[in-house]
Amino acid sequence: MLFRSKNAANLEDWKMTKEQINIAIAESLGWSIFHRNDKGEIKSWKHPDGSIWQEPWVPLRFTEDLNAMHEAWCRLTQKQHFIFRSYLQTIVLNAQESGVLPIGPAHSVCNATALQRAEAYLKTIGKWND
Repeated sequence: MLFRSKNAANLEDWKMTKEQINIAIAESLGWSIFHRNDKGEIKSWKHPDGSIWQEPWVPLRFTEDLNAMHEAWCRLTQKQHFIFRSYLQTIVLNAQESGVLPIGPAHSVCNATALQRAEAYLKTIGKWND
């Protein structure tokens, strides 16, 4: 089951923006937006422990940071890990078929980007938006 256009190779083709993806993952992990400025930009987050994190120290760059995605992945159940892997395999295969990645073992699921892992994570927990 695909949730983005068949030829979605670039971020512009995705249904969710990086900011929307980062917010959805952060909220799934218990973070909440604490303050936005007049332009609607997020300036601080409330950590699940109650502490407030302000820019530029907000560590919520799931679409760019493999370590952050690993932390999110660790919160999944064993059953969700299998679902995640299935989604990730489909995402990587679609990237290979569209010509974004060469086909071959060097570009397997092990080499998936943080953005690809973020998509798989949100699909796994049912928070991916078309």
